[in-house]
Amino acid sequence: MQIFLTEEERVALRTQHRQEKNRRVADRIKAVLLSDKGWSYRQIAKALLIDDQSSCREVYQIKVKVLD
Repeated sequence: MQIFLTEEERVALRTQHRQEKNRRVADRIKAVLLSDKGWSYRQIAKALLIDDQSSCREVYQIKVKVLD
């Protein structure tokens, strides 16, 4: 997997993750950060206890927003 976040975006996501009260949103942030580190969708899904499709969908949606 290709790294797609800038350092500033990583810092912003980590900050948001620490402050996030909604667990589902926090998991989405973790999925994006793990994907950026090169984790596969399957690895992310296993770590976050979600299915592969959810992991792929969440990361893809964030990538589209970040890259626009």
